Amino acid sequence: MSMYDLEAFLRSIHPFQLLSKTEISKAIGAMNIAYYKKETVLLSPSKPSEFLYIIIKGEVGEYNEEELLKVYSKSNSFDADALIYTKSESTFKVLEELICYELKKEDFLALLDSNAAFKAYFIQDLANKIQSAKQKEYTTELSGFMMARVQDSYLHEPTIVEKECSIMDALKQMEAKKSSCIIVRNGDGYEYGIVTDSVVRRHVLFNEYDKHGSIGPIALHPIITIEADDYLFNALLAFTKHSIKRIVVTRDGEIIGILEQLDLLSYFANHTYLVAVQIRKATTIEELKQASSDLINIVKKLHAKGTKVDYIAKLISEINEKIYEKLYGLIVPEELGKKACLIVMGSEGRKEQLLKTDQDNALIIDDGVDESLYTPYMQRFTETLIDFGFPRCEGNIMVSNPYWCKHWSTYHKEIIRWFDAPNMEDVMNLAIFFDAISVAGDASMLRKLKAEVFERVEEQSPFLANFANAATAFETPIGIFTTLISENNKIDVKKGGIFPIVQGVRALALEHKIESTDTVTRIKKLAKLDVIDSDFAGALVEALDTLLNLRLKERLARGEDKGLDNFVNIENLNQLELELLKDSFKIVNKFKKFLTHHFKLSMVS
Repeated sequence: MSMYDLEAFLRSIHPFQLLSKTEISKAIGAMNIAYYKKETVLLSPSKPSEFLYIIIKGEVGEYNEEELLKVYSKSNSFDADALIYTKSESTFKVLEELICYELKKEDFLALLDSNAAFKAYFIQDLANKIQSAKQKEYTTELSGFMMARVQDSYLHEPTIVEKECSIMDALKQMEAKKSSCIIVRNGDGYEYGIVTDSVVRRHVLFNEYDKHGSIGPIALHPIITIEADDYLFNALLAFTKHSIKRIVVTRDGEIIGILEQLDLLSYFANHTYLVAVQIRKATTIEELKQASSDLINIVKKLHAKGTKVDYIAKLISEINEKIYEKLYGLIVPEELGKKACLIVMGSEGRKEQLLKTDQDNALIIDDGVDESLYTPYMQRFTETLIDFGFPRCEGNIMVSNPYWCKHWSTYHKEIIRWFDAPNMEDVMNLAIFFDAISVAGDASMLRKLKAEVFERVEEQSPFLANFANAATAFETPIGIFTTLISENNKIDVKKGGIFPIVQGVRALALEHKIESTDTVTRIKKLAKLDVIDSDFAGALVEALDTLLNLRLKERLARGEDKGLDNFVNIENLNQLELELLKDSFKIVNKFKKFLTHHFKLSMVS
């Protein structure tokens, strides 16, 4: 192997790509090629480690006493821990004739001392190792997209006045500072309010408000703010969610500037916000369909730029919610619309739906209104979503199904039944309903039903155990030797990892009455409550992100026209992705053990 090939080989192995040109040249110069026969013991608790081994060909087994823990093969390295901590709890034995590079202990430790990022990888926990490894994937494509802060964009100087200030004086100050809005201090019980050109026109020109009168009464509040050191991507989320043209920027609670929609768009140079505007302005179903047709390209662009799956999902969810809300308004007469609550559930409710997978929606109807009045509108609603590209739900969890389109009191009775005499279908119905969020109509209906769920779950240990047990229904596709278990080189990552994490976290969130619906936020809140260790919470978040990312990558490569399943072809994964997948499944297994102990699942029949 030439020096050039050797450098390329090393840089393909994480974390060696973190080394500088000089450092990797030193590593290459210090390495030797070695050959070992089958059954050779390379290191053990009684045989100190002298080298970091990097496998070119062959296999090595790691044993704890007589139990085989892991198998190392091409491009794997071992055992850094033995070199760093000067001892090994395991025995490493050659399983197949081995050709490898050897890097002497002193040379390896010198590399650690010279490169902080390289060192950090070897001394951190599993969660951080996954995160560090992902950085290799992201850094080549990130290009500042995800790392940009609000303060990195152009901020307009704010015009801040007291509520007693006259409108004319405020407008003069706004003109002098070339501002696009006026911030009003202490506006009617709120710390700040906001006045824009359109607000002034409406009140002064059309409502004949005295232009010399105080500005306080016409200010809109509360204002929407974002911290200067927050990510610009979160500002984009806020613009999309609230359909606003500007957002007030604060630092430690103090207003420092105004971020305008156009400045943000010029920074990102993508049309996500424009899609949201088109949805808001749509006056016909055809216009709405046209506005929603390009979501797949938004996902592709964000994914190509290295955007974390969690961020993509939240942004797409905000857009999908606007589609649902607008479509509801276009189809359902206004008076009927106010007397019902449209909800989305499952992955849509958790804000984890990246592409247009099957629908999970329902309608809660005021008890004083005839259910049958909604039937034709809900049938049309479902068929229109199908026309928009949202497939029909295989489980028929849609507003066109009478079971998911009924009176509030009927849902209330159903919740009681779900708890009192549940079968597996009832358990899963409660699971998806627990993830529900309101997207249109009277949101208080859903809040009251969620309150009933939290009240019913108290002192319900047997129910919670059955609810959590669903997380262990599928085997994790990883063997005792950390080998991936696949069928025709394909692994169902939803059954193998995504669902166990989502359902297990959902069970814990239900037990502790956590109102948030997305899995990552639930995990973070569980950590704050000390239900799960904070380090392990980080590991769960990284494992979920890895599994969702690999599934999205597979789906985008395959194309929507070939169907959206949950399989990942491991032949399409590089070495780093394979290691990330294995580490994620290890975390899933650890989480299942935690759930088994926490909910006493061994006692569930």
